[in-house]
Amino acid sequence: MNKVLLTAAAALCLGLPVMADGYYEGQTIKYIIATNPGGNYDAYGRLVGQYLAEELGADGILYVNLPGAGHIIGANTLAAADPDGLTIGTFNTGLIYSQILQREGMNFDLNDLSWVGKAAADARAFVVSNDSGIESFEDLQAVTEPVLFAASGVGSASNTETRLLIDGLDLMVTMIPGYGGNEGEMAMLRGEVVGMLGSVGALQPFVDTDNGHFIATIGGTAQPQMIDFATTDKARTIISLIDAMSNMGRMTAAPAGVDPVVLEELRTAYMAVMVDPAFLATAERLGLSIEPARGDVVAASVNAALQQSPETIEIIATAVNVEIPTIHTAGPILALDESHRQVEFNAGGTLISAKISGSRTIITIDGAEADRDQLEVGMECEIEFDPNDENNEPKVMACMR
Repeated sequence: MNKVLLTAAAALCLGLPVMADGYYEGQTIKYIIATNPGGNYDAYGRLVGQYLAEELGADGILYVNLPGAGHIIGANTLAAADPDGLTIGTFNTGLIYSQILQREGMNFDLNDLSWVGKAAADARAFVVSNDSGIESFEDLQAVTEPVLFAASGVGSASNTETRLLIDGLDLMVTMIPGYGGNEGEMAMLRGEVVGMLGSVGALQPFVDTDNGHFIATIGGTAQPQMIDFATTDKARTIISLIDAMSNMGRMTAAPAGVDPVVLEELRTAYMAVMVDPAFLATAERLGLSIEPARGDVVAASVNAALQQSPETIEIIATAVNVEIPTIHTAGPILALDESHRQVEFNAGGTLISAKISGSRTIITIDGAEADRDQLEVGMECEIEFDPNDENNEPKVMACMR
């Protein structure tokens, strides 16, 4: 009690929030895992949660598995929790694709979450069963009849990335969705499917027990790398995108609006766990690789991943067979014509020229309603525009002087 009182007194003297080091002592942390028990995400979540609670001095940790809707159910529950720092959670990078495509049901913005850290990168690989008759990626490319591949549910990284690779590499693969956790490996053993795309770490035990073998990898050090089989710009774009997603790996986040001092305590404790010899020994025993990053680094990576070019977004939308969505971007106005009808800005590394509507484009400057004549070159703006429109007409321009 004296330590808590002293912490509170020090915080008041410094003008900081009362919540500071020691805030977690005596508390129970809830850790939401957006998958079924037993899979790789569950293993990382429970291991990280256990050591994080100990590092923070919490009384205990409550794990809550909330699978479904491509991790959206678990992530929505996390995002809706009180931002008191006592609820954290993990979900996969498929939600980045879902946000880019503006998938229905996401009740949050990934940019707004309070990112705690990541435990590991998540190299992807195509694995096939040893009974499949496919020995190499060249064999897969050479099949003359469609072969069946397992994938997780719609919206998951596995589902989206399998579709992208089938499309980009022109593979004769029919994807069977709906396999969660270890169900894909079981389906290969039963002969229902010949292979699947998944995390190298999650699939390694299947390979180590001589049930299957990797034929191509994205990320990590294993060979061959799938980028070596890319013969078109489209294929290279897809593989580079998946590689970037895989580098974010096993992430942990809290709801938006966590007090900065509490978030700093969380991040500091998280990174302390990542170098704890006991934690590393346990991770090695479980076959879980560790390649950590602090939450501020993760936040920047997520923001960058969401800023894709219109061309890349079209590739993603086409592969998963959805309409190309409006695009959200943030950055300065690069050019305006004399009438302030034509504007140039950057979206995912691509220069966009757009025509502003005097009646349909909603413009604000410093939060107040404005018209296009008040826009200036150099203003930082959040812009939503429609790439399906021949003029890339902005729907919203929220700018700051």
